[in-house]
Amino acid sequence: MKKKPIIIVIASVAVVALLVGANLKQDRSKSVEVETEKIKRRNIKAVVTASGTIQPRRRVDVSANRMGTITQIAVQEGDVVEEGDFLLQIDPIQYAQTVEQSLASIASLQAELEQAAINLNLAEQELVRFERLREQDLASPQALLKAETDFKVAQTRRRALVGKRREQEAMLRKGEHDLELSTILAPMSGVVVSLNVEEGETAVIGTMNQPGTVLLSVADLSELEAEVEVDETDVVEIATGNRAVISIDSYPDTTFGGVVTEVGNSAIRVGRQTESVDFKVVIRLDDAIPGARPGLSATADIIIAERENVLSVPIQSLTIRTDKDDRDNGENEDDVRDDDPTIKRRRDDREGVFVLDGKIARFVAVETGIAGDLYFEVISGIAENDEVVSGDFKAIRTLKDEDPVKRAK
Repeated sequence: MKKKPIIIVIASVAVVALLVGANLKQDRSKSVEVETEKIKRRNIKAVVTASGTIQPRRRVDVSANRMGTITQIAVQEGDVVEEGDFLLQIDPIQYAQTVEQSLASIASLQAELEQAAINLNLAEQELVRFERLREQDLASPQALLKAETDFKVAQTRRRALVGKRREQEAMLRKGEHDLELSTILAPMSGVVVSLNVEEGETAVIGTMNQPGTVLLSVADLSELEAEVEVDETDVVEIATGNRAVISIDSYPDTTFGGVVTEVGNSAIRVGRQTESVDFKVVIRLDDAIPGARPGLSATADIIIAERENVLSVPIQSLTIRTDKDDRDNGENEDDVRDDDPTIKRRRDDREGVFVLDGKIARFVAVETGIAGDLYFEVISGIAENDEVVSGDFKAIRTLKDEDPVKRAK
């Protein structure tokens, strides 16, 4: 009597197992609709994209070297100037007066020097006369000593006046230099890109703790650079000499060529929390840009690698599978998700694509090279004209090796 319920239970379990197996087989037999693409040869460029601004290669900020009131400004922003052109004037009266005082002092000292030279000559003649008289015993020793003393005093007086004149000449040169610096001339040929002062303002010279007044800036706009900020994860791939394509927001229908001339070694902004660290990269533009201004927004595509006529696979076709995926037909929470960068790859991870073999998709491991905008370079694993699954994302993510598929219409 007790065996009958046990038999019923066993039979029920067997029926359930058969039903589950039939359902799994039916699910396995369903064809997944996928998009496909044939493997072809292409030219691939790996690029790093960064944004920044356009700046002149040469730019000079003209600061005040002497303090004073600005009495005259001869230029405006946008004016073209040549090296040595007059730009502005700082009140020169104080420095002109210093020069006049030095000239007057030198003139006075010159007159004293002429008188001292005459006195020295007379003292020398007296000394010679008393030496001769003393030889003839016609002059006392005291008289000769006095003549010698007078001669030495005249020599000393003249040397002192010569020293004073040199001192005044040095002061004159300084005064003339100060006077010259009160007149601001163009340090280079270019365009006045900024004018920061007005007539009547006071120009202040810089100190160790306080910067001086930047009066204006002159830039050579015939040679331009793009200064861009590159993320720390990309800057290691960039080297001087890399070519780049520059897009400027103000010129939406035109791109400009350039070459990397400088890769920063120090971070220009230290990120906080999730923010990244950036490095400055300088790209010299090949040609001048008519009407360009410093500070224009720009985007640079820096070419870090190029391959010509190589096999390529769509980026979205590439996925990651493990040996476990080949044996497991069901979902498992331990499966690696190739769209989740926080999950570390296991040793049995394989990178590859699904290749169409009739009406089934076979997972094929591939070795890839550089990555372009839309395609990866394929080094090994698949051949030209192989048809791979290229979409959609959900299909690629859930496909298993040898799953039946059909092409999307």
